Amino acid sequence: MTSTTSTRTTADIARLVIPAALAAAVAVLVAYLIFDAAGADFEVTMSGDESTVTAVQAGLAAFLVSLVGSTVVLLVAQRTARPARTFATIVVAAVVVLLVGPLVGADQALTVVALEVLHLVAAAAVLLVVLPRLGATADPAA
Repeated sequence: MTSTTSTRTTADIARLVIPAALAAAVAVLVAYLIFDAAGADFEVTMSGDESTVTAVQAGLAAFLVSLVGSTVVLLVAQRTARPARTFATIVVAAVVVLLVGPLVGADQALTVVALEVLHLVAAAAVLLVVLPRLGATADPAA
C-alpha cells in the first residue's frame, strides 16, 4: 500500500516561497507601469474611502499575498499526493474571489481592467514559479 502523502521536505518547498513572491511583485510592478502609462488612474473606493493605488502598494500587496499563498504549498505538499493540482485549484479559487474587488471598487474602466490583470499576473507568476518546482520535488513513487 502506498502513502497518500509525499516525502517532500519543508526545506524543498520553502525554497519556492520567496522566489514566487518576488516574481509576483516584479510582474505586478511591470504591469502596473504599463497600465499607468496607458492612462489608468488606479483610483478605488474601499470601505467608503477613496484612494489611489500606487505602484509600491501594488507590488507590496502582490508580494505579501503571494508569500502567504506560496506558504500554502508547504501544507499542501505535505498532506496531498497531488500537490501541484491541489495548489493550482486553490490559487484559481482565490483569484476568482479577488477579482470581485476591482469590479466594485474602481470607477474607471481602464482601472478595472488594470487591477483585474494585476491579480491575474500575480497568480500566474506564482504558478509559473511554484508548479514546475513542486512537481520536481515530488516523490517518484507517488
